[in-house]
Amino acid sequence: MEYTLFTATGCARCKITKQYLKDQNISFAEHDFKAEGKDAFAQFYRANRKSIFRDQDGVEFPVFTDGNVIKQGVSVIVGHLIAGEKLSGFIGRSLLHGEWIDGFNISGGKGEEAEGLLTVLSHMKKHGLKTQLYSWGANADLLEKVQAQGLGDKLILEVKGPAALYPSLAGSEITSDELGRSIKLANQFPEFELFTTVAPLVRDDGNVDFLTPEEIADTAKLIEEASGSKKNPYTLKPFDPETTEREELKAIEPLAATSLFKYRTQARRYQVMTEIAK
Repeated sequence: MEYTLFTATGCARCKITKQYLKDQNISFAEHDFKAEGKDAFAQFYRANRKSIFRDQDGVEFPVFTDGNVIKQGVSVIVGHLIAGEKLSGFIGRSLLHGEWIDGFNISGGKGEEAEGLLTVLSHMKKHGLKTQLYSWGANADLLEKVQAQGLGDKLILEVKGPAALYPSLAGSEITSDELGRSIKLANQFPEFELFTTVAPLVRDDGNVDFLTPEEIADTAKLIEEASGSKKNPYTLKPFDPETTEREELKAIEPLAATSLFKYRTQARRYQVMTEIAK
């Protein structure tokens, strides 16, 4: 199988990707899109336009292909080389630039693939990137390993609500103990943020309504009990139907911005630094 890596002159993440390939003795052909590889990449792009991500800043480099799959971004490529598609739940596209890299979802993959994620994070840290991680509470054992090995510089923890409501809010069950462990671990990262989206959910009777101020208070109380502190950086975010992945919620009208004030008041009983996202 022949591997091809499209890079760009001056791209630090391209260098990190190349170093991983070299460390693993993986042979590959490199084409620098800003130099001799300009025509090669143009031809490749025309043939695979729909599979290549680009935004207002242009195409994200590096771009990797084995002739069948196309992967972009240093962490996505390294994760693919380690475990194929098995890490896809853990690793997505990074939206951060410079020395920071994100796109890591601790709760998004299967626990048995944890070692692969740890290897990817270790490679990022080894080459000077700061890692921003996301979790919604699941896979606390993996989060503990990440923290113990110093592989995360910042954790953004989404506490979706009380653990009993996670089946409706997250589509997955979680125990209060595991959610509490993740909250406690968050406090041990160099930087961390906690947030809850005031989201709609399907109740047991089939009706759809939003989390109540009292349920947000219960969430803030859980944070206090798990962390032992009333002073966590905690944010309440409004629900945005345009960004939800759940089809049944896309038609839900968001709450008025002023409605969130009563939620903040309730949350501040247990988390005095609670703010509403702007």
